Amino acid sequence: MLSQKEKHQLKQYCDDNPHLSILVQHLEDSHRMNLSRISHEIRNPVTIINSFLQLTQKNYPEVTSYRTWEPIIENMEYLKNLLQEFSDYNNTSQLHKETISLHSFLDALSNDCQTAFPYIAFTYQKVSAIPPAAFDKTKLQSAILNIIRNAAEAMEFQSRPRIHLTLSFDGNYFYLKISNNGTPIPAEQIPYLFEPFVTYKKNGSGLGLAIVRNIIHAHNGYITVRSSSEETSFTFVLPLSYTE
Repeated sequence: MLSQKEKHQLKQYCDDNPHLSILVQHLEDSHRMNLSRISHEIRNPVTIINSFLQLTQKNYPEVTSYRTWEPIIENMEYLKNLLQEFSDYNNTSQLHKETISLHSFLDALSNDCQTAFPYIAFTYQKVSAIPPAAFDKTKLQSAILNIIRNAAEAMEFQSRPRIHLTLSFDGNYFYLKISNNGTPIPAEQIPYLFEPFVTYKKNGSGLGLAIVRNIIHAHNGYITVRSSSEETSFTFVLPLSYTE
């Protein structure tokens, strides 16, 4: 797996050599296809095993009282979720853009999140004029919700949890800031937050934030992170884009 520095160097080489850029793209496509095949081959037996477990519980309900049954079901759920995240991670660069009002999209999403997390105070603020632009709405929503779910977990012991979304535009870039007042992220962890399979959460897959980064990168944007005892914020920086 390439480090961020190596990825940056490779991008520079590709910018200087169009032929190399094509070869790297072919390698990435081949790598993505191989990952899809592996995921597919693993998913088949997992689906069958899960069906057998459901059938066993239906025909022999007493198994639910066995000490080993609950851990089996929990680990099966974890495996299913891991396979879904693996599939999401592998497909983050495939965008289906449409022109949307980012302001209306975030306003509706904020309201939906308030319903889903009634114990958290959600606020949303548009601080400049926001022109329509092209995004993959489904993937962008996935990235935002991933950050919000992480924030909700970080505020588990916060007496007055809050999440604030801010949207602005400077003429070239949109700035979507998602901030919370939860437990701060240790400074030494921040450089590695978006690396795949790196996790600081119990039972975490290490793919959630890697998926977020890939989605934002696929939109030709980037993410910044700041964390202190007062506030933790993730900011998506997204360039103005139109559908072709």
